[in-house]
Amino acid sequence: PRTGMSCRLTGLGAIALAAIYCLRRRLIERNARARAARAFAALGGGPARLSSWVDKRVEYATAEADPRRAFFDAHGFFVARSFCAASECQALIARMAGLVEQWDPEVDNAAVFRTDAKQEKAQGSSDYFLDSADRIHFFTEVGAAAADGVGLRPSYRSRKAEALNKVGHALHLRDAVFRGYSNSAKLRELVGALGWVSPVVPQSMYIFKQAGIGGEVTSHQDSTFLFTTPRQTCLGLWLALEDATLTNGCLWVRPGSHHEPVRRAFVRQPQPPAAGGAAGGAATAAMGFEQQPEAEPVAWEGALPRSAAPGGLLGGLLAALRRLALGSRFDD
Repeated sequence: PRTGMSCRLTGLGAIALAAIYCLRRRLIERNARARAARAFAALGGGPARLSSWVDKRVEYATAEADPRRAFFDAHGFFVARSFCAASECQALIARMAGLVEQWDPEVDNAAVFRTDAKQEKAQGSSDYFLDSADRIHFFTEVGAAAADGVGLRPSYRSRKAEALNKVGHALHLRDAVFRGYSNSAKLRELVGALGWVSPVVPQSMYIFKQAGIGGEVTSHQDSTFLFTTPRQTCLGLWLALEDATLTNGCLWVRPGSHHEPVRRAFVRQPQPPAAGGAAGGAATAAMGFEQQPEAEPVAWEGALPRSAAPGGLLGGLLAALRRLALGSRFDD
């Protein structure tokens, strides 16, 4: 209801209102998907000759190249529909359900994962976050954590899976099911076809898009958090385990943004000396954002939603945007 108005519907009236709402959502989704499809179709295959994004020394004729590589190098992303079978998606979902069942929030006290203005403080000073590089750790949504920071709010204790934002960042190292997917022959073939030589997996995560909880994931560059030298080589591979739509939080991309410099890096901060001159004495953030010299503010205009059916893979130099989900979704 509008501000200042009250509304009470029961029985058939409530059913009719729900039906109208669902129909409106479907129409909005269909129209937005059609606009996005036209925009992606208009991108085309790029110029006659392209250079490899991962190695600028390599040039090739577009017409003679693998279409996946040509589209990726031209636009900064690609889509592989039906990359995984439904059975593979279900195996990953089932395995994560098992990991969550084993997780005790009171003992393995999860950290809240943030992507808002408090992200630097929350992640930069958290040992639980930093130590997850080679472990499997659980990160909750802001609204699900207990007020004292220990465990979950009472309303989530019996449904802890709904409290999670993500699980990471070493599933590919610590769990056999996720290791099997991360090191699969078809994934290695795909990354090789895009131009990578001897790639490694530095990070993996299982992301929950919970209905009705969690904040917006603002636009960002993955290379901010996986910053490589002497050149950027980070490739994100995002697998939809459920239907990903505009109304439940699909990924968005901005074609051509792979040619822009990385605007900031999440790096270790020098620690001030302790009393007496010993290093690392004060309790300050271990990591923080560092603006890059070539960085310029970039508007989000031009971003396009990329919906996906279960098993669809989206890869690239991903800039992600996530609105509050109206329905649940998982991705890996």
